[in-house]
Amino acid sequence: MSSTVKFIFPANNAPAGIVPKTVQHDPMTILVKYFFIPAAPLIIGLTLALSAWTASAQECPSPNTKRLSQTPIIRDMVNPTPFEGDFELPMPCGGKLILRPVCISAQYYLGDRQLHLGCENCGRPDQSFMEGKRIANLAGAFTLEDLPDSWQAKLRDLNRKGNGRCSRPDDKPSKSFYYFIGKYEIATFQWKAIMDGVCPGWDVRFTSDDPRPITNISWFEAVEFTRRYTEWLLKNRPDSLPEFDVGRTGYIRLPTEAEWEYAARGGHLITESELNREDFFPLKNRTYSDYAVYTGADAAKPTEKLAWIGSRCGNPLGLFDTAGNAAEMLLDPFRFSIDSRLHGAAGGFLVKGGSYRKRISEILPGRREEMPYFLKDGAFRSTDLGFRVVLSGIVNPHNRNNTLQQQWRDVSRTERRPDAATELDPGRDMVGEIERLIAHTKDKVAQKNLFLIKGFISKLSAQIADQKTGAFEAVIWKALFAAESIHNFAFQCKQLKNELEDLKRLETQALPESEMESLNANLANLREQIRTCDAVVDYFVHAYLDSIAKSHEFPTDAIERQFNILFQSPHLAEKYKLKLENQLGIIKKHITLYNNHPDEINFAIIKEDIVTY
Repeated sequence: MSSTVKFIFPANNAPAGIVPKTVQHDPMTILVKYFFIPAAPLIIGLTLALSAWTASAQECPSPNTKRLSQTPIIRDMVNPTPFEGDFELPMPCGGKLILRPVCISAQYYLGDRQLHLGCENCGRPDQSFMEGKRIANLAGAFTLEDLPDSWQAKLRDLNRKGNGRCSRPDDKPSKSFYYFIGKYEIATFQWKAIMDGVCPGWDVRFTSDDPRPITNISWFEAVEFTRRYTEWLLKNRPDSLPEFDVGRTGYIRLPTEAEWEYAARGGHLITESELNREDFFPLKNRTYSDYAVYTGADAAKPTEKLAWIGSRCGNPLGLFDTAGNAAEMLLDPFRFSIDSRLHGAAGGFLVKGGSYRKRISEILPGRREEMPYFLKDGAFRSTDLGFRVVLSGIVNPHNRNNTLQQQWRDVSRTERRPDAATELDPGRDMVGEIERLIAHTKDKVAQKNLFLIKGFISKLSAQIADQKTGAFEAVIWKALFAAESIHNFAFQCKQLKNELEDLKRLETQALPESEMESLNANLANLREQIRTCDAVVDYFVHAYLDSIAKSHEFPTDAIERQFNILFQSPHLAEKYKLKLENQLGIIKKHITLYNNHPDEINFAIIKEDIVTY
């Protein structure tokens, strides 16, 4: 394109037959003077549209399962939002406990998975001893073979469909270990069925409080619930529980902190980088209030009481209300988190997840609170404190003894070998590699130094990621601006071409010489406008294609993350939603095409996609 173009604009309210004047400018002057300023309302509208976007366009739970103001019956409340991959345990009164599987891969029974617990800033940076980041280890009690046949079949089916990712692609061949965690917090009607023997019947309506999480109970009463429920299963439905040898069986208990936080963050169904990077879990075009019942200026509507179970969206693992609603009691006692480890003093019991009374910083999965087992008047209770359960089992059944002994000998022999030093793999995530070094280093000072190095690298990586995010955000905005410009100018070009065709039909008519001269002048000017208009469209196609090409500099997960962020603002005007969604959909399509088949993307494809959206 020439560095100087002529663009013809008619004067405002110019009389018919007056030839528009020709203005000569460089391309950017034309854009600023004739496109950007007149288009300011459009750009401002797009900006306001973006800043007003709400991710709640899709109802969650779905309309088919969303409960209205009527009081529900037990059939409706057992599993308000069914998902593929739900597992069931029977309860009294025809009820069910719905569980979600959590998978951890390991190369042998004595192996486990390292993960980060805690958070950098959960609203109290001067008290990092409460939930400072640290490394924990996690494994499941069940192998696939320990589970009932129907559960094995379902898990294999989930794996075939890609919904059972357990290990990273670069992991060595490993075995899958499972535990199962409650999909919902234990509801009042479930509590009554187990603890009070209250069985209203399958089709009898509850009170409006029955579907809410059970609260105002002590930690000891929650543990008693797990005992009574397990014994009810053993007496009434022993076939429903996983079984080991010599009468050993699976059982219900409170979750550990590592089990709870790993599942609350999304477990094995989010990527390693998302697990280590996010303080929440990937929101997937939604806002916090779509997932959590909490109090704060950014909540959809500050609530005054507990919500019914499953009233918001499920997290990536399919769990509900891990953030907000009722805070949740855990099996572990509370201990300070100091220098990447837990302090030696065990205090009260540990609480996670926050409640409907808490702010957003207090409902993050890494936040930790200590509650007393007792007050002066007896066991501690709170009206916003409940629990969910896990299904677990013993880790040393008799039929594993020989295997465990052999694996221990193999591990010990490997650790004693002179050449068994851990070697960093430059092809993998350096933070993860340093964690491996920490796990294999026995010297406490070296462990502490490595942890400090890991923290520095993590913060530096976060800063680099933020810079890349900002850079890619600019790329998207440039692409959006170029796409809107292509769309608008292409429409103007089409109108000019239609006017040209209308005037060309007049050439065939007998006209006075003076009118013919005016007609020829208008034809010439229209042709010049069309040529210049087409040149401006080409200019923006070049700019758009340059933005698409720059996306190749960013990792795929960063691209997807930035597209998701664009929809997080709660103020996007409704009328702009579809347009912005279409624009971003086209940009994502072109980025994918460019990254996978760069030879197949060209001017014609870009123009056709953008002009016709």
